Amino acid sequence: MNSQIPKPDEIYSENVPSEIHLSSTFRMKLFCIPFSGGNAYSYSDFNKYLPKEIELINLELPGRGKRITEDLLTNIEAMTEDLFRQTESHIKGNYALFGHSLGALLCSTLCRTIAMKKANLPKYLFVSGQTAPHLIKPDNRYSLPDDKFIEMLRQMEGTPEELLTDKSFIQFFLPIVKMDFQAIANYKHIPAKPFNVPITVLLGRLENITDEEAANWQMETNEEIAIHRFDGGHFFIFNQTEEICRLITKKIF
Repeated sequence: MNSQIPKPDEIYSENVPSEIHLSSTFRMKLFCIPFSGGNAYSYSDFNKYLPKEIELINLELPGRGKRITEDLLTNIEAMTEDLFRQTESHIKGNYALFGHSLGALLCSTLCRTIAMKKANLPKYLFVSGQTAPHLIKPDNRYSLPDDKFIEMLRQMEGTPEELLTDKSFIQFFLPIVKMDFQAIANYKHIPAKPFNVPITVLLGRLENITDEEAANWQMETNEEIAIHRFDGGHFFIFNQTEEICRLITKKIF
């Protein structure tokens, strides 16, 4: 691993570029991995703000969305292997990975798998709402009683209130999100050789991840990292979509 963790003030930026200059001949695929309980539609609003030169590809994990008939996966390793099978034949050219929360962790493990298999690495990695993988702590929130788990989701502000009070939705949704939480809780980080992909870390200003913790993403890569904060808590991505897409576009072009 790279032992040179930069000081947060060396990599932290409040600025999101206001102007982006694109090459008309350049094209980039952006593979997006959903957060806990999310699906392939979770980042659909990105299409409103990404330029045509970026092809948005929303990945789907089993047990939700278009793969609702498949069994849920119970661990990060199985999720990573599934994502690699989905992307293996589509990563020949230029592409980047984006993921939020669970999706950020899976971006990292997928990138490591791609490196191990000596396949074409992404040009950029965007990890949102997640601390560095080796700092993830055991978390048994997935075992909370349903009412307490729902209240936790309410505090995270990622699920509309009308859905949290919809019994049919909760009956369908809760097993999915709890299984995703359990997969993160059971994750065991294994130190490995850093990959050669630059990383941008995106965080809400109100979420419980320090800049020092975010700077530890440097342990995953030999390339530079950057940290950007956005207004909001853990699910800032819903209210800051345009700013996020502007940042992604600037970085990869």
